[in-house]
Amino acid sequence: MPLAVLGALSLNVPAHAGADAYEPLRTITGGQGNVVEYVQEAGSAERNSYIGVMPGAVSASSAGRQWKWCATLDDPVCDPKGLPAGLKTESVLPPCDSPTAENCIESLEVGSPTSLVKASLLRIAGGVKFDPVPKYNFIGGSNISLWNVPGVPSSNGLTTYAVLARMDAMIQNGKFRANNFYAEVVPYREESGSQYQPSTVNTSADATPFNRLSYAQYQQVCVFLDIGKCGVAADYLPDTKVRLKVRLSKDIGGWFDGRLKDPIMDVTNFSTTNSIVTVEATPVTVPRFSLVLSKTNMTDEEKIMYTNNGNWPTMDNGNGSGPVAGDPSYAFPFIDHFRARLNDKATASNTLWNFRTTAAGQGSSCLSDTSHLLGIVSTNAMAYDGSSPSFDNQTLNYHVSGLHYMPDGTTAVQGSYNLVMRSDIARCLYGLSPAPVKATISISGGSDAVVATTSMGEANGWLSLSAAGFTFSEKNIQVKLSQDAPVATPVVAPTMAPATVPATKPVAKAITITCVKGKTTKKVTAAKPVCPKGYVKK
Repeated sequence: MPLAVLGALSLNVPAHAGADAYEPLRTITGGQGNVVEYVQEAGSAERNSYIGVMPGAVSASSAGRQWKWCATLDDPVCDPKGLPAGLKTESVLPPCDSPTAENCIESLEVGSPTSLVKASLLRIAGGVKFDPVPKYNFIGGSNISLWNVPGVPSSNGLTTYAVLARMDAMIQNGKFRANNFYAEVVPYREESGSQYQPSTVNTSADATPFNRLSYAQYQQVCVFLDIGKCGVAADYLPDTKVRLKVRLSKDIGGWFDGRLKDPIMDVTNFSTTNSIVTVEATPVTVPRFSLVLSKTNMTDEEKIMYTNNGNWPTMDNGNGSGPVAGDPSYAFPFIDHFRARLNDKATASNTLWNFRTTAAGQGSSCLSDTSHLLGIVSTNAMAYDGSSPSFDNQTLNYHVSGLHYMPDGTTAVQGSYNLVMRSDIARCLYGLSPAPVKATISISGGSDAVVATTSMGEANGWLSLSAAGFTFSEKNIQVKLSQDAPVATPVVAPTMAPATVPATKPVAKAITITCVKGKTTKKVTAAKPVCPKGYVKK
């Protein structure tokens, strides 16, 4: 696949102050009777490998939901032969340990925009591991890998970076098929404490499907967990660039979204089942919030939100819950629900570098091909559509949502939007010719009067569009592509040579002579008169 320069949706917001990154679950709740409500970063909730059966969503405030966990695929609860509904595997990819290894991290580089430094592997963090089961196409599962990049520090002054590359799979015709992929690179420092323990699987005979997996208490608070160790996230320094190269199943394709600025993506063939996917980009800064609520004072609506949006332990043994940023059906109403209580302002912000597969937008079959990469949309709005833009009324539509102000309560959050798609997809949508394309980008929603600046470019088979300078609450970003009507080329009649007229010989002048014979006289007139025989010229 050709090299693709991919865009990002960014907000001009400052990073959270201090050496450590802002983490909502480190908010002090005051105990287990309280809940930290926040918007989760897409893909960040699952940080270890597992085999399990996922439950459905609830619609009543009194309902509950529990996963069922398995130690192996031989467990009757998860046996693929029984095709259990909701059977899912999550596989954290390890570093590649050989030139032919598949589904693994080939390399990490971090540095400046003009110079990247290759990282060296320190170790793989602790946690649950699973062996591959080839007969079911199960690739097994490892844990988060830890790397050192000499001379390239983050906000904590250290040069250590954690890589989570994770792929999930679902049963299809008796075998697992890769379904989604998520990757992130996070600067970190290590913090010691006996309370820190990685996830484990209980293999004892008396374990039930509901307690088979001992989920790490601080799974969400820490970037990774080892025995007695917690990875505490840091922010990136300005102008840091990251390049991650992964050998990845060819089942992964279609659209991507993420927290990336000015990314470059390259996809090349590695084997019959794997591609090499390379993503290079700088991080972006994302506004965040946290709000502590008492469980006893929650409304029914808030109880349903709490149950459906997960339940994660906070640092002081409270509970944290909230929707995923890329799930607009939950995240948009969630932000609106708490907007007034937050005075429409963010609590803090993070610098993030991640990307993930996402669904194709609705409205056209041109958007739905998953056999190869179609494009990417990346935003650091607090919440956004969890898909590529949808096609409706001849426009590509994308929605974002967020709080209006930064933590000072007066500085408006400035938004921007970038979309990159394959040029042939754009032409498929509109039935355009190979001629140059132009775009109209409009932003609607709310009462904000800020006028966005827009731009468009096309190069190397990819179409890039951007808009910047708009503010929030909710916005609908619309893109319409078109082409100028073909310019008629004047038809010039060919120059005709004048008709050729055959040349005529000049007519000779007639001459009259007098010829005599005896007493007889004759006159002869001709061009060359000659006297008749017996006559002589007089």
